[in-house]
Amino acid sequence: MTKMKLKVCGMRQSENIQQLLELEPDFMGFIFFERSKRFAPDLDKELLLGFPETTKKVGVFVNAPIQQVKEKVRQYKLDYVQLHGDESVEYVGELFAIGIKVIKVLSVGEEFDFDQLKPYKGLVDFFLFDTKGKERGGNGVVFNWEVLNDYPYDVPYFLSGGIDLENAKDIAGLKVQPYAIDVNSKFELEPGLKDIEQVKMLKEILK
Repeated sequence: MTKMKLKVCGMRQSENIQQLLELEPDFMGFIFFERSKRFAPDLDKELLLGFPETTKKVGVFVNAPIQQVKEKVRQYKLDYVQLHGDESVEYVGELFAIGIKVIKVLSVGEEFDFDQLKPYKGLVDFFLFDTKGKERGGNGVVFNWEVLNDYPYDVPYFLSGGIDLENAKDIAGLKVQPYAIDVNSKFELEPGLKDIEQVKMLKEILK
């Protein structure tokens, strides 16, 4: 089994970003959604442009005007955009056409119809499954991961939603393994500020 990759989302404070970079997460997420508790209106551009190759920068958007997405990609040289809203296939296709890599988020409730993913195949690099909740992500609630045992596509996926040090160990039991896990609220001292020691412990588990 290949080692599962790690994405830490909801970063915004320069010092905290630098501390996290020392742990070499595979992906780091920045939220450009104003209604989020982890909204990052002004990131340290110099710091982001100086990121090591090993950590990919992900901008998180929710039904944002497409121009805004393109602007943020340019401004911070984002490696991926994560679309957390109801973005249409056309919207995703427009980003794909200009070479922007997309992670498309799907919210999972009691049950899930994988057919809704089909139109996005070929336009996205990854799907991300998160728990359906009040907020667009960062709810800290786990969905029934067994739903993913029926995942039918070859597009790799990220697993998100309430992952902590306890339940992270259960991921190994999934039939179709995630490419990466995406953690946020369970590893925070406060919204947008990550507990570096906890992340370090998670990295040990993922080994």
